[in-house]
Amino acid sequence: MTSKIQEFVWLELKPQQRFKDDQENQVLKIIQYATEFAFFVLRSKSEMRLIVRTTNMNQKIFGTIDGLTVERIDRPHFEQMVTRYLALKNHFMVPLVDLAKIVKSDVYSKLWQQSSGCMMACFVQDQTKKISNVIHDQVTSLESKMSKKNAVFSSKRKIDLAEAKSKLAGHNLYNCFIIFGVEATLHKFSELDAEKRNSVNQEKILFENHIANLKKDLTEEQFKKERKKQNSIHHDNIKKIKDAFKLEVERSRADIVRSAKTLDGIINVVLLNSFSHRITSRKIRFMYGKKTFRQKLAELFSVKSIDPYTFMPQKLHSKSLALSDIELVFFLSFPQEKDIQIINFGVGVTPTFVHSPAQDLSLTDLTMQCHPHQVSSKDQDRLNRSVYHSLKVHCEKCGIMINVRKDGKTEY
Repeated sequence: MTSKIQEFVWLELKPQQRFKDDQENQVLKIIQYATEFAFFVLRSKSEMRLIVRTTNMNQKIFGTIDGLTVERIDRPHFEQMVTRYLALKNHFMVPLVDLAKIVKSDVYSKLWQQSSGCMMACFVQDQTKKISNVIHDQVTSLESKMSKKNAVFSSKRKIDLAEAKSKLAGHNLYNCFIIFGVEATLHKFSELDAEKRNSVNQEKILFENHIANLKKDLTEEQFKKERKKQNSIHHDNIKKIKDAFKLEVERSRADIVRSAKTLDGIINVVLLNSFSHRITSRKIRFMYGKKTFRQKLAELFSVKSIDPYTFMPQKLHSKSLALSDIELVFFLSFPQEKDIQIINFGVGVTPTFVHSPAQDLSLTDLTMQCHPHQVSSKDQDRLNRSVYHSLKVHCEKCGIMINVRKDGKTEY
């Protein structure tokens, strides 16, 4: 059963400057013990946040990683987004990556390169027994067919069988649901249409009231002339209202198309060419709260939806993203050293110097710069007072975060 929302704990993970996950593969330590959790990478315009939704029982596990500050937070707000989830094109028994070595996607730098807000969400549940049973049945069935006289199997099929066996060899197995999203202005066009009708009706009421008042105040000849004039104005106003709403619909649709194109680009870049042909992406929506029967029925014929605050993958079918621990690390790993140097994560106990290599700095070493103008003396004083606490001071002129640089060499 899916856990109730009050049983979930929300944690923000903040990598310190000394943190790196190039060789350590800390996620492997986490998933050995965490039976179910959701991991969110949220990229806003100014920073990137790593947020975990887990259970009370598992929350302490995330505090055991050296160099990672863990803070309990309220559940985050999810912006309106165009979202897609990953699904396999063929059976999950064949691993996506070579299980003899660990390969990681470049998801952090790819999300950071985007100009608009975006995210990756990974919902994970340990279903080792259930998944291994399914793979074992598939392997047994194939071996039985291959043992028959005159049976002919392609070399690829034989390789698939060998790789399926490797997936069973001592690996934990997880039912995963991975979503990518890009911010977009999402309107319910039925609501826009209702708003348009309401505006048109209000304009008609104002016109009729104005005409009634004119009839009282003017002679019959004056009223005829004025009514003709007001009729023309009224029709122009109606046309302006309709044109404005038509333009809003066109803008919204164009924004959705742009966001969807950006989203497809992110997914294509994150997936390795070696297995991108095995994965497809499908539309999905975030919907909050309990679904009504009508909503559940509608989903049978339209886009699937989930509640990110409560969702956890339960059902297992042949195209589920059922991953071994090594496969999961490809999608879900902590930032590497290069990510820490270029991405503005939150600030841990040891400060994260945004866009600069790890160095021992003192206040006298620092040059303060806010592109495109000089940092004011007031901002310098504020930064000096707070530098050892947060290193997150924004310029009073433009609101952009002030960059802390050493010897003028740090690159953006």
